[in-house]
Amino acid sequence: MIQKMLLNAAINALSKNFKLGKVLKYVEEPNELDRKVKKLEKNKVALEQKVEKILNELDAIKAHLKKLDKVKYKLKVPKK
Repeated sequence: MIQKMLLNAAINALSKNFKLGKVLKYVEEPNELDRKVKKLEKNKVALEQKVEKILNELDAIKAHLKKLDKVKYKLKVPKK
């Protein structure tokens, strides 16, 4: 029983001396960098979605241009 009390007192003294409470709080709770990383990840996902949408629109435009080229070659413009 006395050993347990001494051990607990030693652990408390060491944790206060080395500020282990602050270290544990920093490690376990979200901090500024955690919040920034989360925000950057959200921005990354949003930008990926925008890029995907733009690429899809570009593919549609390319397909439309190919159709126009085919029509252009089918039409014969009379020469003067």
